[in-house]
Amino acid sequence: MKTTKLLASLMAVATLACAGTALARPLDEIKAAKTLNVVTTASAPPHGFKNPASNQLEGIMVDVARAVAAHLKVEMKLADVPFSGLIPTLTSGRADVMSAPLFITEERARAIDFSAPVYEWGEGIVVNEKNTRQYPRFQDMKGQRVGVLVDSVQFNMIKDMPDTKVTTYQDYATLLADVRAGRIDLGIVDPPSIIYQITTRKIPGVKLYNGYVPEKKWQVGMAVEKGNKALLDAVNAALADMKKSGELAEIGRKWGVSDLMSK
Repeated sequence: MKTTKLLASLMAVATLACAGTALARPLDEIKAAKTLNVVTTASAPPHGFKNPASNQLEGIMVDVARAVAAHLKVEMKLADVPFSGLIPTLTSGRADVMSAPLFITEERARAIDFSAPVYEWGEGIVVNEKNTRQYPRFQDMKGQRVGVLVDSVQFNMIKDMPDTKVTTYQDYATLLADVRAGRIDLGIVDPPSIIYQITTRKIPGVKLYNGYVPEKKWQVGMAVEKGNKALLDAVNAALADMKKSGELAEIGRKWGVSDLMSK
C-alpha cells in the first residue's frame, strides 16, 4: 500500500501560510493578463483526457473550465498533470484554477478552496467479467486485493480495512489492465470514467459490477488557492449563470452525464 502524498501537500500549504507568502494571482491580475491558468488531469476520461487524434485535452471539466474562462472574458491556458499533482500545482501558484474530477472533501478543503459543486456520483466497483463473487456492500471487499487511484477518496475509504491488500494507480488504464489480468480482484472507481473507458476503448474482460450499493456520494467542484476569495466568487458566479442558462446541463449531455450535473 502506498502512502498518500496529500498530507505532504497540506504541510507545504501550512508552511507557506505561516510565512505569509502569497502565490495566487488575484482576479484583477488575471483579467489584466486576459488569461486563466487552469490545471487538469488527462488520467480520467471523460472528465479529462488527451484526444489521440488531435493531441488536445478534452473532457467534462475541460469544457467547464473553458466556459468559466469565457464568462470571465479571459483565455484559458490548460496544463495537464498526474492526478496526484493537482493540489500541489494549485497550491504552488502554477495554476489559478483547478478543473478536474477531484472530489470535495474536508481534508482537501483545508488545502484549497472549492467552488460550488459541478456534478456528483457514488463510488463503483469494476471486476473481471469471470469474477462471480458478490459485492453488494462496501464491507464485502474485506480480504480482497483492491485497486484505487493514488490520493483518491476511494483510497481513503479502503486503506484501513483489515486483511485487505490495497494497490494504488496513477490512472484507470493500468488499474483495468490489472483487473483483467487477475493481479487484483476489483477496483473501486468512478463509474462515469470506467463506463467511458470500457465503451470507447472496447476493453474486454472487465465490467462495472451492477449489484453494488455506493457507501457515499461525492461532489466534484473547481478550486482555487486558499484565500483567493475574489477569484472563487467569480468562478461561482460563472457556474451559477451556467446552471441557470442550461449551459452546464448541455456540457453534461455532450458527455452522457447530464443526470449527474448539480442543479
